[in-house]
Amino acid sequence: MTDIEKNLIELVISRLQTMPENLEISIGSEGTFKKKDLIKHVKKSDPIGKKIIKVELDYLRSLKNITQSVLNNA
Repeated sequence: MTDIEKNLIELVISRLQTMPENLEISIGSEGTFKKKDLIKHVKKSDPIGKKIIKVELDYLRSLKNITQSVLNNA
């Protein structure tokens, strides 16, 4: 695992830790997961963990794009 991958995992775990304890997230046919379960999957970097990492990265990239668009049009 590269340093970048380790940093991404740490970033996603940090973001997941901000979620309320009772929140559950449904991941299609994979099932419903609580915060602690999501963190375990991300740490393992298993298929579910990789899906969570991808979703978080897509979200952060979209925020970057929106921010750039707003700044360019200001």
